[in-house]
Amino acid sequence: MSTNRREGNNRRQELIDATLNCIENEGLQGTTVRKVADYAGVTNGLIRFYFSGKDELMRAAYAALLDQIYSHARIAVDDDTVKPQVRLRNFISATLSYPIVAPRTVLLWANFLPVTYIDTEMSIIRNEAYVETTNILEPLIRDSFLDNGIALDDKKVKNYAIQVNAIIDGLWIEGSLAGNKFQRNELVNLGIEATAAILSLKI
Repeated sequence: MSTNRREGNNRRQELIDATLNCIENEGLQGTTVRKVADYAGVTNGLIRFYFSGKDELMRAAYAALLDQIYSHARIAVDDDTVKPQVRLRNFISATLSYPIVAPRTVLLWANFLPVTYIDTEMSIIRNEAYVETTNILEPLIRDSFLDNGIALDDKKVKNYAIQVNAIIDGLWIEGSLAGNKFQRNELVNLGIEATAAILSLKI
């Protein structure tokens, strides 16, 4: 990668980070190109060099937020030499720990969510993120059962993945909004226990 291209990618990421900071403090409706420029310490013109306008900037920021969330989840299950049950535990631990479980993360997610139902491109980004979760969970669940000598059909695996994902999402919101009421690792342990109960497997 050339130096100019690397610098361009870095600048683009800085503008995305400034956008997320602006949304965190000003809300989505209060976020404008001018305010993002203020947060980034640049001119409006520089932002428009990288993004056509606010809509493109919002989509890039939303995609970046979801990628930040899922990058931690992907790292947790990356080593396929580890037993699937352990990788499933690692996934639950990663998704129910900081920085995914944090007031800022759920605040930003909540700001973007209504827009995903009225903006087609935002909806696509949201749906792709959901597929990402399914693509992580389904093989882990299938292989965890196979490790115990049980073969599941695709529909059963999908149903289990939906249930486990719902548990994780609920605990993620609970932990982000009321994190002080949970002791160290308590949220993770709740997620593991609930998943084990749903699957009727020791994980």
